[in-house]
Amino acid sequence: MRRIFNGRPLELLAPAGNFDIYKAVIDSACDAVYCGGQVLNMRMIRKGFNFSNTELKEAVLLAGERGKKLYVTVNSLLDRDELAVAEDYLGFLNEIQPHGLIIQDMAILDLVQKNRYNLALHGSVMMNIHNLGMVNFLKKQGISRVVLSREMPLKDVRRIADQSDVELEYFTHGDMCIAHGSQCLYSSWVFGMSGSRGRCLKPCRWPYSRPGYPDDKPFPLAVKDLSLYSHLSDLILAGVSSFKIEGRMREKDFITRLIDTYGDALDRFLDDPLGGAHGDPEDMEPFKKRDFSTAYAFGTPGLSNINSRGEGTGKFYSTGKMFSTPAKEKEVKPVESVDQPVARGDDLILSVRVNSPDQAELALENGARRIYLSAEPFLPDTPASLKDLNSLYTLCESHKAELFLGFPRMMSDTQQELFQSYLDKSPSIHGILAGHTGILEIPGADAYPIHCDTAMNLYNARAIRFLSDHGVCGWTPSVELHFASLKAMPADAAALGAALQGEVVLHGFPTVMYMDHDVSGSKEAQVVLETPESPFFYPP
Repeated sequence: MRRIFNGRPLELLAPAGNFDIYKAVIDSACDAVYCGGQVLNMRMIRKGFNFSNTELKEAVLLAGERGKKLYVTVNSLLDRDELAVAEDYLGFLNEIQPHGLIIQDMAILDLVQKNRYNLALHGSVMMNIHNLGMVNFLKKQGISRVVLSREMPLKDVRRIADQSDVELEYFTHGDMCIAHGSQCLYSSWVFGMSGSRGRCLKPCRWPYSRPGYPDDKPFPLAVKDLSLYSHLSDLILAGVSSFKIEGRMREKDFITRLIDTYGDALDRFLDDPLGGAHGDPEDMEPFKKRDFSTAYAFGTPGLSNINSRGEGTGKFYSTGKMFSTPAKEKEVKPVESVDQPVARGDDLILSVRVNSPDQAELALENGARRIYLSAEPFLPDTPASLKDLNSLYTLCESHKAELFLGFPRMMSDTQQELFQSYLDKSPSIHGILAGHTGILEIPGADAYPIHCDTAMNLYNARAIRFLSDHGVCGWTPSVELHFASLKAMPADAAALGAALQGEVVLHGFPTVMYMDHDVSGSKEAQVVLETPESPFFYPP
């Protein structure tokens, strides 16, 4: 099966949770299938799913016989104890040669480059790829395809497609999170089960209430499922090459029928782009587990994107039980003792993240030696003017302290341009706090020391070493990292030749769910979710 639009190959990408499902899916109307092995993938929580090594090898052969492709997910963050497992597993995958690996952790890039494996690499949605700078950076590291952030509207997808030859993959159908990919700590905070490591227990799907919130919306964080079935033409015209169906935990009959339905609609459009029948929303009714929406494809969603039926009410059809239930707080045990002397004096400094110059002044008066001035778009605070920044820089100098500008952890291409212009003014700062790799591609950013923020989810020393090779000067580990790994990380990084300055978050009010989704309803009138005005987002 080969689908082409104006010379560009298109791909309907199907999920398969285990080998039995795969044998049916590979013969469906898909062009490619993605699956996971028994280790290091984001769907490890359900028994009886994922592929053995023997099954993966056979799956590659079956795909080749049918002229289709198989991608393997190695998309979890890796703890230090998993790095040796990853190296062995990558060696095996290099032997069987799947058509691509879907990855999240920079350590995988480091290991693939170190061992010179011949493996096509795709940037996972958990890399949270949301601007052209990130795409360009990953391309330089050998990434041939990126799975774009689920929060990226199609107008921004088009901009990237016009300026990059990296293949673009976009989620087209399935379960959606209310928070940005890799930027949700909720399950980790409540259960100790990290969503960035495939263990999310979905506490966002519990019922909540708050003063002033509509009584008919008891699940303010439980969003509808995504369905772009009626907008495949919009995806194609936006420059998307791979249309991804989410559902590795779905059963065989359900997922094969869903893929065939999408395949039929895609073929009807390709056979007759102007007059061909487009997907009728009614075709999706048999596949509704929750309500459907177009999510972020046509704008930032609001209250109309909150689900109110089926599994979205916290209960699953199969058992009628909650996927997860509120739990009592776990007993906090004493942290194991540190078995080496703690550095004192000049080896330790106090860094403080602030939202305003006034807060910075207070921190300096109380001993801070590095200020991270946030430029996140949080009201009522707004980014500091250049004049205010110059004054704060002078104040920091008088306290023998450093001033770093903290860039937002999510930045559209328009925002990237804004910050590039800001850096062109040579602001008075000592360095930059980066929340994503796109900052490394902003012209002028390399004139300043760059430190990695917690948003970059650094989970192991190989990821630190990889980024140090690309100009990063300091790092802050994931706040989900457990103490034993955290304690070992500086020595591990130094042993790999990455003697960067490390920091750890000791105190503060964490951003547990980072999102654009409007749960207040204030933007509701600005967004049309289910019925965009035209079937074509871009005129043909």
